[in-house]
Amino acid sequence: MNNIIKRITPILILFALGTLLAWYLVPAELEQMKWEVPGMPETYPIEQKCRPIFLLILCYLPFIGSLFYACMGTMDRYMTRNFISYFLMCTLILLLIYILADFTDNMERFRSRFDDPIVQSLKFYGSQMPMFLYQILPYTLMMGTMWCLSKLSGTCEITGMMQSGRSLLRLCMPIFIFGALVSVAYGIFGFHWAPNGMMYRQMQLKQEKNEDGTAAALVYRSEANARHWVVGKPSSIDNPGAPMYDLEIIQFDKNSQGKSVCKYSVKEATWNKQDSTWTLKDVTVFETAPPNVKPKDGVTHDVMVVPFDEKPYQIISPGPGGRIDAMGTSELYEYIKSGAGSREDRYKRRTEWHVRIARIFSCMVLVLLAIPSSVTFQRRGTMKGIGIAVILAALMLFLYRVFPALGEAGVIQAWISAWIPNVFYTIIAIYIFRKNLAHRSFKEWLKARVSGKL
Repeated sequence: MNNIIKRITPILILFALGTLLAWYLVPAELEQMKWEVPGMPETYPIEQKCRPIFLLILCYLPFIGSLFYACMGTMDRYMTRNFISYFLMCTLILLLIYILADFTDNMERFRSRFDDPIVQSLKFYGSQMPMFLYQILPYTLMMGTMWCLSKLSGTCEITGMMQSGRSLLRLCMPIFIFGALVSVAYGIFGFHWAPNGMMYRQMQLKQEKNEDGTAAALVYRSEANARHWVVGKPSSIDNPGAPMYDLEIIQFDKNSQGKSVCKYSVKEATWNKQDSTWTLKDVTVFETAPPNVKPKDGVTHDVMVVPFDEKPYQIISPGPGGRIDAMGTSELYEYIKSGAGSREDRYKRRTEWHVRIARIFSCMVLVLLAIPSSVTFQRRGTMKGIGIAVILAALMLFLYRVFPALGEAGVIQAWISAWIPNVFYTIIAIYIFRKNLAHRSFKEWLKARVSGKL
């Protein structure tokens, strides 16, 4: 009875924590979507509607992991505890180093830009966590695997476990299971929240200025509505619903590219979330006259309500013209599907979309590479195998830059450029893994391979 209670208690605790987290995050995400996604909720694309679903899955991943843990035997649970402890330790250490290095570089910017640097810095780095985790998780997963197995191998525990009749593949099954859960979390971070963190970072730390040092006007182009917005004083990313001041809104003819229809000169503009309309105050409307016709004087209105589709978050964010890594996966897909932009832009975004999917599987590829590199069956160190694995991982990172660059240039297909590193390293990892199943160390296999004895 006590054993049953001990197994059920962590499951119930993680389920409760996941429910509380989902109760807080999912409604907040739905509210955020009302500011970001064009149109009303019922018209949102399916890609955007996946955001709260993925966030819900992320909240319950620890609970799912606890269910797997509860169904495992004693040996598997022992392996799982070791792996999770080393993986979390690697993640926390690397995350702390990352944050401290970044804070040191941006400390002066925080002091000059923020009224309350300490509180605003904490808030800033809270928004950056998905982005930081997205950048380090594949490598902390690999480092945690190598640290765990090299420790168990150095104390001959791996050899003792295999004497029970289990193969190395079966022995490492808990690592594959929890590595897959980490890969799912990695993919969810990359879907929207890591790019959103990059966009938030870009907007907080980089602000265009005029030659006299004043903030430059913000320019937003809505290709779908043929409208250009020039905003002198936009709202902030932390409060997108605040009024915007000193605007010029130019409406172009959709059927005649480059021909303007009218211009709105606006003192203050506020977006109404309830009906997705804009309230313009102190606005003057100028109608564009045909050639050789004297333009009419502008018509002034104290208040105008216009049904413009643009939302504040779209206007103040970099948008499709900004950095690709600041665009969510759903935004990339919508951009590709629309056929907008130049040929080079479409190549770049299509390649980035495939790369984000391929990198989810790269987490498991690195785990598969780490296992045979850190396991030995003799009383000797594993540092040589680990060193080679680290070099191969660094080379994989290099390949993830070279081949996507070829895809962005249109030299090879986008999906091929994204998946070549994964395929190449999967073949290497499986080959090395098979050699270790024969109780041969990586060093022995490499020597035999070089000497031609295999």
